[in-house]
Amino acid sequence: MDNPEFSLDVVTLKRTIFSGTVESVTAPGSLGYFGILKGHTSFVSSLQPGVLTFVPSRGEKKTMAISGGFLSTDGRGVIVLADAAESPEEIDTERARASQDRAQKRLTESSPDLDRARAKVSLARALARLKTAGAS
Repeated sequence: MDNPEFSLDVVTLKRTIFSGTVESVTAPGSLGYFGILKGHTSFVSSLQPGVLTFVPSRGEKKTMAISGGFLSTDGRGVIVLADAAESPEEIDTERARASQDRAQKRLTESSPDLDRARAKVSLARALARLKTAGAS
């Protein structure tokens, strides 16, 4: 049987969040979630705020909240260059809930100087963090 494993590196400007072998990756692309297995066609995709999911070799599914970035694969490995990334144990759920509340409040306002796109991104980041932490 062919080995289904490939490398995954998840990095931000400040640190490497994960580096190892995995059997699958699911990422929040700008057009929706997509999955990657070994041998996937080479491509690059922008990422939106959401939950990155992966299955380490001989391990259980892991998740992390990412706040956008880029993903690149050549079929033998995946590199995620994330704007920010957090594992479930790093997430402060009270802070994420407060951020969600602020973003929802801003989206209900009809102020002419409101940046709706920014508020929507802020809400998506908060929801991804809560989902990753198991608090949504």
